[in-house]
Amino acid sequence: MAKKQSLSPTQQPRKPDRLMRAVVLAWVVVAALVLMTLAKVIKSVGLFSFAGSASPGICRSIALNGPGDLAFEAKNKTLFIAAAREGSPAAGDGIYALNPGSDKPTKLKGTAADFHPTSLAIGYNLDGAPSLVVVNHHANGAVSVEVYNVLYDANGASLNSQASVQGGLARRAGGVAMLGNNRFYLTSNPTSSDFMAALDRWFLLGRADLLFFNGELFREAVNGLSDPSAVAVSADGQRLFVASRGERRVIALSREQYGGALTEQGSISVPLRPEHISVAADGTLWVAGPTRLPALGNASTVVRVVVGTDGKPLSADTVYADDGEGVKAATAAVKADGHLFIGSSHDNKLLDCAAK
Repeated sequence: MAKKQSLSPTQQPRKPDRLMRAVVLAWVVVAALVLMTLAKVIKSVGLFSFAGSASPGICRSIALNGPGDLAFEAKNKTLFIAAAREGSPAAGDGIYALNPGSDKPTKLKGTAADFHPTSLAIGYNLDGAPSLVVVNHHANGAVSVEVYNVLYDANGASLNSQASVQGGLARRAGGVAMLGNNRFYLTSNPTSSDFMAALDRWFLLGRADLLFFNGELFREAVNGLSDPSAVAVSADGQRLFVASRGERRVIALSREQYGGALTEQGSISVPLRPEHISVAADGTLWVAGPTRLPALGNASTVVRVVVGTDGKPLSADTVYADDGEGVKAATAAVKADGHLFIGSSHDNKLLDCAAK
Protein backbone atom coordinates (compact mmCIF):
# COMPACT_ATOMS: atom_id res chain seq x y z
CA MET A 1 0.00 0.00 0.00
CA ALA A 2 1.36 3.40 -0.99
CA LYS A 3 2.17 5.85 1.75
CA LYS A 4 0.08 9.01 1.97
CA GLN A 5 2.33 11.89 1.04
CA SER A 6 2.25 14.91 3.32
CA LEU A 7 2.91 18.48 2.14
CA SER A 8 5.77 20.52 3.49
CA PRO A 9 4.92 23.77 5.28
CA THR A 10 5.93 25.74 2.21
CA GLN A 11 3.52 23.68 0.11
CA GLN A 12 0.50 24.20 2.40
CA PRO A 13 -2.40 26.16 0.74
CA ARG A 14 -2.13 29.82 1.80
CA LYS A 15 -4.94 31.34 3.77
CA PRO A 16 -6.46 34.48 2.26
CA ASP A 17 -4.47 37.53 3.18
CA ARG A 18 -6.83 39.65 5.29
CA LEU A 19 -4.76 42.78 4.88
CA MET A 20 -4.79 42.46 1.09
CA ARG A 21 -8.56 41.97 1.08
CA ALA A 22 -9.00 45.06 3.22
CA VAL A 23 -6.82 47.10 0.86
CA VAL A 24 -8.74 45.91 -2.20
CA LEU A 25 -12.06 46.65 -0.49
CA ALA A 26 -10.86 50.13 0.44
CA TRP A 27 -9.83 50.82 -3.16
CA VAL A 28 -13.22 49.60 -4.40
CA VAL A 29 -15.02 51.92 -1.98
CA VAL A 30 -12.80 54.87 -2.98
CA ALA A 31 -13.35 54.15 -6.67
CA ALA A 32 -17.12 53.97 -6.13
CA LEU A 33 -17.09 57.31 -4.27
CA VAL A 34 -15.00 58.92 -6.99
CA LEU A 35 -17.36 57.66 -9.69
CA MET A 36 -20.42 58.85 -7.77
CA THR A 37 -18.84 62.28 -7.24
CA LEU A 38 -17.84 62.48 -10.89
CA ALA A 39 -21.41 61.63 -11.93
CA LYS A 40 -22.71 64.40 -9.66
CA VAL A 41 -20.31 66.94 -11.13
CA ILE A 42 -21.15 65.93 -14.72
CA LYS A 43 -24.87 66.31 -13.98
CA SER A 44 -24.30 69.59 -12.16
CA VAL A 45 -22.38 71.31 -14.96
CA GLY A 46 -24.74 69.88 -17.58
CA LEU A 47 -22.01 68.32 -19.69
CA PHE A 48 -24.56 66.33 -21.68
CA SER A 49 -27.44 68.81 -21.42
CA PHE A 50 -28.76 70.63 -24.48
CA ALA A 51 -31.28 73.47 -24.60
CA GLY A 52 -33.29 72.75 -27.72
CA SER A 53 -35.54 75.57 -28.91
CA ALA A 54 -38.66 77.09 -27.36
CA SER A 55 -40.21 80.55 -27.04
CA PRO A 56 -43.49 81.86 -25.60
CA GLY A 57 -43.89 84.38 -28.43
CA ILE A 58 -42.14 87.21 -30.25
CA CYS A 59 -39.16 88.55 -28.30
CA ARG A 60 -37.34 91.86 -28.55
CA SER A 61 -34.05 93.00 -27.05
CA ILE A 62 -33.61 95.95 -24.69
CA ALA A 63 -30.05 97.22 -24.39
CA LEU A 64 -28.68 96.95 -20.84
CA ASN A 65 -25.35 95.64 -19.56
CA GLY A 66 -25.60 92.60 -17.28
CA PRO A 67 -29.30 92.43 -16.24
CA GLY A 68 -28.63 89.53 -13.88
CA ASP A 69 -31.73 89.56 -11.67
CA LEU A 70 -35.29 90.88 -12.00
CA ALA A 71 -38.20 91.67 -9.68
CA PHE A 72 -41.65 92.99 -10.56
CA GLU A 73 -43.49 95.42 -8.29
CA ALA A 74 -47.12 94.70 -9.14
CA LYS A 75 -48.86 97.63 -7.43
CA ASN A 76 -47.01 100.20 -9.53
CA LYS A 77 -46.30 97.88 -12.48
CA THR A 78 -42.54 98.42 -12.39
CA LEU A 79 -39.79 95.95 -13.25
CA PHE A 80 -36.65 96.38 -11.15
CA ILE A 81 -33.38 95.15 -12.64
CA ALA A 82 -30.07 94.38 -10.91
CA ALA A 83 -27.52 95.22 -13.60
CA ALA A 84 -23.90 94.16 -13.15
CA ARG A 85 -21.92 92.18 -15.69
CA GLU A 86 -20.53 88.91 -14.29
CA GLY A 87 -16.96 89.45 -13.10
CA SER A 88 -16.69 92.97 -14.58
CA PRO A 89 -17.67 95.76 -12.16
CA ALA A 90 -18.52 98.93 -14.08
CA ALA A 91 -19.71 102.47 -13.48
CA GLY A 92 -23.03 101.67 -15.16
CA ASP A 93 -23.86 98.96 -12.61
CA GLY A 94 -26.93 99.68 -10.54
CA ILE A 95 -30.67 99.25 -10.07
CA TYR A 96 -32.78 100.08 -13.11
CA ALA A 97 -36.54 100.49 -13.45
CA LEU A 98 -38.60 99.62 -16.51
CA ASN A 99 -42.31 99.88 -17.22
CA PRO A 100 -43.66 96.97 -19.31
CA GLY A 101 -43.92 98.09 -22.92
CA SER A 102 -41.04 100.56 -22.63
CA ASP A 103 -37.59 99.90 -24.07
CA LYS A 104 -35.68 102.42 -21.94
CA PRO A 105 -34.62 101.28 -18.45
CA THR A 106 -33.93 104.13 -16.04
CA LYS A 107 -31.06 103.95 -13.59
CA LEU A 108 -32.25 104.79 -10.09
CA LYS A 109 -30.50 107.17 -7.72
CA GLY A 110 -29.97 106.52 -4.04
CA THR A 111 -27.32 103.78 -4.15
CA ALA A 112 -23.68 104.01 -3.05
CA ALA A 113 -20.86 104.73 -5.49
CA ASP A 114 -19.41 101.22 -5.01
CA PHE A 115 -22.54 99.36 -6.04
CA HIS A 116 -22.63 96.15 -8.11
CA PRO A 117 -25.92 94.30 -7.49
CA THR A 118 -26.25 90.58 -8.18
CA SER A 119 -29.63 89.72 -6.60
CA LEU A 120 -32.73 91.65 -5.63
CA ALA A 121 -36.29 91.13 -4.42
CA ILE A 122 -39.42 93.17 -3.76
CA GLY A 123 -41.59 92.97 -0.64
CA TYR A 124 -44.12 95.13 1.16
CA ASN A 125 -43.92 96.74 4.58
CA LEU A 126 -46.81 96.57 7.04
CA ASP A 127 -48.07 99.92 5.75
CA GLY A 128 -48.23 98.50 2.21
CA ALA A 129 -45.24 100.49 0.93
CA PRO A 130 -42.86 98.57 -1.38
CA SER A 131 -39.40 97.68 -0.13
CA LEU A 132 -36.42 96.48 -2.16
CA VAL A 133 -33.59 94.27 -0.88
CA VAL A 134 -30.37 93.96 -2.91
CA VAL A 135 -27.19 91.88 -2.62
CA ASN A 136 -24.25 94.16 -3.40
CA HIS A 137 -20.82 92.78 -4.29
CA HIS A 138 -18.29 95.52 -3.65
CA ALA A 139 -15.27 95.99 -5.90
CA ASN A 140 -12.93 94.81 -3.08
CA GLY A 141 -14.81 91.51 -2.74
CA ALA A 142 -16.89 92.43 0.33
CA VAL A 143 -20.61 91.68 0.28
CA SER A 144 -23.47 93.64 1.84
CA VAL A 145 -27.25 93.42 1.75
CA GLU A 146 -28.91 96.77 1.11
CA VAL A 147 -32.53 97.58 2.00
CA TYR A 148 -34.41 100.46 0.36
CA ASN A 149 -37.86 101.94 0.51
CA VAL A 150 -39.22 102.47 -3.00
CA LEU A 151 -40.77 105.88 -3.57
CA TYR A 152 -42.83 107.01 -6.55
CA ASP A 153 -43.58 110.47 -7.92
CA ALA A 154 -44.27 112.06 -11.29
CA ASN A 155 -40.73 111.22 -12.38
CA GLY A 156 -41.07 107.52 -11.57
CA ALA A 157 -39.39 105.37 -8.92
CA SER A 158 -36.56 106.34 -6.57
CA LEU A 159 -34.75 104.59 -3.72
CA ASN A 160 -34.39 105.63 -0.09
CA SER A 161 -31.77 103.65 1.85
CA GLN A 162 -33.03 102.04 5.07
CA ALA A 163 -30.32 99.60 6.09
CA SER A 164 -27.00 98.09 5.07
CA VAL A 165 -26.30 94.65 6.52
CA GLN A 166 -22.95 92.88 6.63
CA GLY A 167 -21.72 89.92 8.62
CA GLY A 168 -19.77 86.70 8.57
CA LEU A 169 -22.81 84.57 7.78
CA ALA A 170 -23.52 86.68 4.69
CA ARG A 171 -19.97 86.79 3.33
CA ARG A 172 -20.94 84.55 0.39
CA ALA A 173 -24.48 85.81 -0.16
CA GLY A 174 -26.42 84.47 -3.13
CA GLY A 175 -30.16 84.87 -3.70
CA VAL A 176 -32.48 86.98 -1.55
CA ALA A 177 -36.23 87.12 -0.81
CA MET A 178 -37.97 90.06 0.85
CA LEU A 179 -40.67 89.91 3.54
CA GLY A 180 -40.82 93.66 4.22
CA ASN A 181 -39.91 95.75 7.29
CA ASN A 182 -36.20 94.98 6.85
CA ARG A 183 -36.80 91.21 7.07
CA PHE A 184 -35.46 88.90 4.39
CA TYR A 185 -34.15 85.44 3.56
CA LEU A 186 -30.69 84.95 2.08
CA THR A 187 -28.85 81.95 0.65
CA SER A 188 -25.23 81.83 1.75
CA ASN A 189 -22.22 79.65 2.43
CA PRO A 190 -20.85 80.92 5.77
CA THR A 191 -17.51 79.11 5.65
CA SER A 192 -14.47 81.36 6.03
CA SER A 193 -12.38 79.16 3.74
CA ASP A 194 -12.39 79.90 0.01
CA PHE A 195 -11.15 76.35 -0.58
CA MET A 196 -13.98 74.73 1.38
CA ALA A 197 -16.53 77.00 -0.29
CA ALA A 198 -15.25 75.91 -3.72
CA LEU A 199 -15.38 72.25 -2.69
CA ASP A 200 -18.95 72.66 -1.48
CA ARG A 201 -20.01 74.38 -4.67
CA TRP A 202 -18.51 71.88 -7.07
CA PHE A 203 -18.78 68.65 -5.09
CA LEU A 204 -22.13 69.33 -3.39
CA LEU A 205 -20.99 68.78 0.18
CA GLY A 206 -24.14 70.32 1.65
CA ARG A 207 -22.46 72.95 3.83
CA ALA A 208 -24.49 76.03 2.80
CA ASP A 209 -27.43 77.67 4.55
CA LEU A 210 -30.64 79.57 4.12
CA LEU A 211 -30.43 82.55 6.49
CA PHE A 212 -33.20 84.69 7.94
CA PHE A 213 -32.64 88.33 8.91
CA ASN A 214 -35.29 89.52 11.37
CA GLY A 215 -34.48 93.21 11.06
CA GLU A 216 -31.64 93.04 13.59
CA LEU A 217 -29.80 89.72 13.42
CA PHE A 218 -29.14 86.78 11.13
CA ARG A 219 -30.12 83.26 12.13
CA GLU A 220 -29.79 79.97 10.29
CA ALA A 221 -33.19 78.89 8.96
CA VAL A 222 -32.11 75.78 7.01
CA ASN A 223 -28.73 73.99 7.12
CA GLY A 224 -27.09 71.45 4.86
CA LEU A 225 -27.97 72.88 1.44
CA SER A 226 -25.87 72.23 -1.66
CA ASP A 227 -24.92 75.33 -3.65
CA PRO A 228 -28.17 77.28 -3.02
CA SER A 229 -28.34 80.03 -5.62
CA ALA A 230 -31.79 81.55 -5.16
CA VAL A 231 -34.73 81.93 -2.81
CA ALA A 232 -38.23 83.30 -3.45
CA VAL A 233 -41.29 83.79 -1.25
CA SER A 234 -44.97 83.55 -2.16
CA ALA A 235 -47.16 86.65 -2.02
CA ASP A 236 -48.80 85.53 1.25
CA GLY A 237 -45.42 84.76 2.83
CA GLN A 238 -46.38 81.17 3.60
CA ARG A 239 -44.22 79.41 0.98
CA LEU A 240 -40.50 79.58 0.29
CA PHE A 241 -38.71 78.17 -2.74
CA VAL A 242 -34.97 77.53 -2.78
CA ALA A 243 -32.94 76.66 -5.88
CA SER A 244 -29.93 74.35 -5.70
CA ARG A 245 -27.75 75.19 -8.67
CA GLY A 246 -25.50 72.16 -8.31
CA GLU A 247 -28.34 69.69 -7.78
CA ARG A 248 -30.43 71.30 -10.55
CA ARG A 249 -33.60 71.31 -8.49
CA VAL A 250 -36.06 73.58 -6.68
CA ILE A 251 -37.01 72.85 -3.07
CA ALA A 252 -40.38 73.95 -1.64
CA LEU A 253 -40.78 74.89 2.03
CA SER A 254 -43.85 75.86 4.03
CA ARG A 255 -43.44 78.77 6.43
CA GLU A 256 -45.29 79.01 9.74
CA GLN A 257 -46.88 82.45 9.76
CA TYR A 258 -45.99 83.59 13.27
CA GLY A 259 -42.92 81.64 14.35
CA GLY A 260 -41.41 81.37 10.86
CA ALA A 261 -40.58 77.65 11.19
CA LEU A 262 -39.85 76.04 7.81
CA THR A 263 -40.88 72.54 6.71
CA GLU A 264 -39.84 70.93 3.44
CA GLN A 265 -42.81 70.09 1.21
CA GLY A 266 -41.03 68.52 -1.74
CA SER A 267 -38.74 69.33 -4.63
CA ILE A 268 -38.57 69.10 -8.41
CA SER A 269 -35.69 68.67 -10.87
CA VAL A 270 -35.19 71.27 -13.60
CA PRO A 271 -33.20 70.98 -16.86
CA LEU A 272 -30.85 73.87 -16.07
CA ARG A 273 -28.52 75.34 -13.47
CA PRO A 274 -31.07 77.55 -11.65
CA GLU A 275 -29.75 81.02 -10.85
CA HIS A 276 -32.87 82.92 -9.80
CA ILE A 277 -36.56 82.26 -9.08
CA SER A 278 -39.55 84.59 -9.35
CA VAL A 279 -43.15 83.99 -8.27
CA ALA A 280 -45.84 85.17 -10.71
CA ALA A 281 -49.22 86.59 -9.71
CA ASP A 282 -50.88 83.19 -10.24
CA GLY A 283 -48.38 81.47 -7.92
CA THR A 284 -46.34 79.72 -10.61
CA LEU A 285 -42.56 79.79 -10.36
CA TRP A 286 -40.32 81.06 -13.14
CA VAL A 287 -36.85 79.60 -12.96
CA ALA A 288 -34.00 80.69 -15.22
CA GLY A 289 -30.45 79.54 -15.67
CA PRO A 290 -27.78 78.39 -18.09
CA THR A 291 -28.49 74.98 -19.54
CA ARG A 292 -24.85 74.10 -18.97
CA LEU A 293 -22.00 75.69 -17.06
CA PRO A 294 -21.44 79.03 -18.88
CA ALA A 295 -17.81 78.05 -19.51
CA LEU A 296 -19.17 75.18 -21.64
CA GLY A 297 -21.64 77.24 -23.68
CA ASN A 298 -24.18 80.05 -23.73
CA ALA A 299 -27.40 78.00 -23.89
CA SER A 300 -30.33 79.35 -21.84
CA THR A 301 -33.42 77.72 -20.36
CA VAL A 302 -36.45 79.13 -18.55
CA VAL A 303 -39.02 76.81 -16.96
CA ARG A 304 -42.44 77.37 -15.42
CA VAL A 305 -43.04 75.33 -12.28
CA VAL A 306 -46.66 74.70 -11.28
CA VAL A 307 -47.19 74.50 -7.53
CA GLY A 308 -50.06 72.68 -5.83
CA THR A 309 -52.30 74.13 -3.13
CA ASP A 310 -50.17 72.32 -0.55
CA GLY A 311 -47.03 74.07 -1.83
CA LYS A 312 -45.53 71.04 -3.54
CA PRO A 313 -44.04 71.54 -7.02
CA LEU A 314 -46.09 69.50 -9.48
CA SER A 315 -44.51 70.01 -12.89
CA ALA A 316 -41.75 71.90 -14.70
CA ASP A 317 -42.31 72.93 -18.32
CA THR A 318 -39.73 74.57 -20.55
CA VAL A 319 -41.09 77.91 -21.81
CA TYR A 320 -37.95 79.40 -23.31
CA ALA A 321 -34.80 77.70 -24.57
CA ASP A 322 -32.10 78.57 -27.05
CA ASP A 323 -28.39 78.12 -27.67
CA GLY A 324 -27.52 81.66 -26.59
CA GLU A 325 -28.63 83.45 -29.72
CA GLY A 326 -31.48 85.26 -27.93
CA VAL A 327 -29.83 85.65 -24.54
CA LYS A 328 -26.54 84.25 -23.30
CA ALA A 329 -26.67 81.95 -20.26
CA ALA A 330 -29.89 83.34 -18.76
CA THR A 331 -29.89 84.05 -15.02
CA ALA A 332 -33.37 85.50 -14.31
CA ALA A 333 -36.94 85.49 -15.62
CA VAL A 334 -40.10 87.33 -14.56
CA LYS A 335 -43.62 86.84 -15.94
CA ALA A 336 -45.77 89.96 -15.58
CA ASP A 337 -48.53 91.81 -17.46
CA GLY A 338 -48.32 89.72 -20.61
CA HIS A 339 -44.54 89.88 -20.75
CA LEU A 340 -41.83 87.35 -20.02
CA PHE A 341 -38.65 89.26 -19.18
CA ILE A 342 -35.39 87.28 -19.36
CA GLY A 343 -32.08 88.66 -18.19
CA SER A 344 -28.50 87.50 -17.85
CA SER A 345 -25.43 88.77 -16.02
CA HIS A 346 -23.46 87.32 -18.95
CA ASP A 347 -25.12 89.44 -21.64
CA ASN A 348 -25.65 93.08 -22.61
CA LYS A 349 -29.40 92.97 -23.16
CA LEU A 350 -32.72 92.19 -21.55
CA LEU A 351 -35.16 90.04 -23.49
CA ASP A 352 -38.85 91.05 -23.54
CA CYS A 353 -41.07 88.26 -24.89
CA ALA A 354 -44.82 88.32 -25.45
CA ALA A 355 -46.41 85.81 -23.09
CA LYS A 356 -50.01 84.93 -22.24
